Amino acid sequence: MLLKTNIGKDFKKEELVFIPLGGVGEIGMNCYLYHFEDNWIMIDLGVTFKDEKVKNADLILPDIEYITKKKDKLKAIILTHAHEDHIGAMPYLYNRLNDVPIYTTAFTASVLKKKFLRTASKDKQINLFEYNKRLKIGPFDIEVVALTHSIPEPNALVIRTKKGNIFHTGDWKIDPKPLVGNAIDEMKIKQISNDGIHVMVCDSTNVFNEKPSGSENDVRESLKKIFAEKKNGKIIITCFASNIARLETIGFVAKKYNRTCVLVGRSLRKMYESALENNYLNDLDSFISEKDGKNLPDENIVLICTGSQGESRAALYKLVYGNNLNFEVNLNDLVIFSSREIPGNESQINDLKNKLLKIGCHFKDHKNSMVHVSGHPSKSELKKMYEWIKPDLIIPVHGEYQHLAEHAKFAVDSGISSSILVENGDVIVIDKQGQSKKIFSVQTGRKVLKGSRILPADKKVFSNTNTINTEGDLLVIIVLDKDDNILSDPLIFSQTFLDEDDKIEKEEIIDEINSHLNNDFTNFVNDSFIEDFLKKKIRSFTKKKFGIKPITNIKVIRV
Repeated sequence: MLLKTNIGKDFKKEELVFIPLGGVGEIGMNCYLYHFEDNWIMIDLGVTFKDEKVKNADLILPDIEYITKKKDKLKAIILTHAHEDHIGAMPYLYNRLNDVPIYTTAFTASVLKKKFLRTASKDKQINLFEYNKRLKIGPFDIEVVALTHSIPEPNALVIRTKKGNIFHTGDWKIDPKPLVGNAIDEMKIKQISNDGIHVMVCDSTNVFNEKPSGSENDVRESLKKIFAEKKNGKIIITCFASNIARLETIGFVAKKYNRTCVLVGRSLRKMYESALENNYLNDLDSFISEKDGKNLPDENIVLICTGSQGESRAALYKLVYGNNLNFEVNLNDLVIFSSREIPGNESQINDLKNKLLKIGCHFKDHKNSMVHVSGHPSKSELKKMYEWIKPDLIIPVHGEYQHLAEHAKFAVDSGISSSILVENGDVIVIDKQGQSKKIFSVQTGRKVLKGSRILPADKKVFSNTNTINTEGDLLVIIVLDKDDNILSDPLIFSQTFLDEDDKIEKEEIIDEINSHLNNDFTNFVNDSFIEDFLKKKIRSFTKKKFGIKPITNIKVIRV
């Protein structure tokens, strides 16, 4: 029996197939499909936050149309951990998947339930995994294995089938002292290799680093020194809201140096609540709200803020630019960027740092202090995992193409038999006899969350918006009578091309329009032809006169 794809190609019912719908050739938006015996499972359903083609998008989501057409055969969504790039699309896309069962661990379930409550009319049933116990989902034999990352309960999945066994890592690192959660169980992972792992689908984010990514304990020791030296003023730390290990570190050090942690940002508060619900951070003093902390002396405060990527709507940006009702930044304060820079965000982060320097306060980041360690494996950690798992084949995921290419090369140089470079939509047949290969690609892409609407990323409205942002817009109203007589000068409206004081420029455009209004319009079929004729003339004029071609709309009104 053959299964039809959405571009007319076929693969067999009994073939074990891997298809990434997101998370390959990019950082974020992780979404992976596995097929066997006419059944499907999905691993993760995340978002990304930046697309230069759609600069004003709220979130970028994977296009999952391929699997929605087969949703009656989708048996489960399995979530590896609670980072936004792995679960962030669930509240927006899950309702398109026929209430398919969700499987994850307790902490991730807690975070996800809060997301569903904000966007859905009813709570969703979430099934909880138990570590090191096997679960049958259709023809898939699934086992969840605990790893370490920057968030509680990050998991790898062992996917066993008659056609081959897969080790899907999720996000991970090797942290000998993770502080939150347990260290990687080396013995357990080595036992997995006894069954034979034919493919390892593996995180590539940190592949360009040679040395180990570092332990959260290293950050703790560094922050102790910084806190000890900082006697006066507030300490302001920005980090990813989901980095519970970092919150634990900050809380521990703050208590030691008589400072109270104040959470600034709604997403931080939600993550903190989920941590407490699952018995994380319970040994620390309570993190308090802005309202409760605003009257504390500066030398007794640590403000923990969202906005490490310089986002204009996040807590740190508002604080630095004076838009926080409870706190302000002054020259006695110290700001710590306890996170990595996601590629593409460098400019907006630097703008924020420049603003801090203008205020007169100092900042620290990973470039000048040990205030952050990566949650992803370096080359040394990847090599250890290869040795433990002993896969026949590596498929690099979760990284830009340069990361994937470097990972593929490194795997082979490290003794792995082979690797396959994939892009989103590629269909890979997995075969334990060493015949795994790409057979074709299915259609995939990006969707954009704009307000409450989910739209294709290539929708014309976004390209129009980009044009307006760079070249502006122009609305011209022409008032004629039924005999084509001009009843008044053209009316010009523009908020992105002309200001109110651009009187000379407006007069030049009006004179240009009037020169064409002297034409005989009797040969035009209707006013739409007049509008199109004038639009071309005006755009040509503005390009010649001002060097730009704004989006131009002409409206003829008859009176």
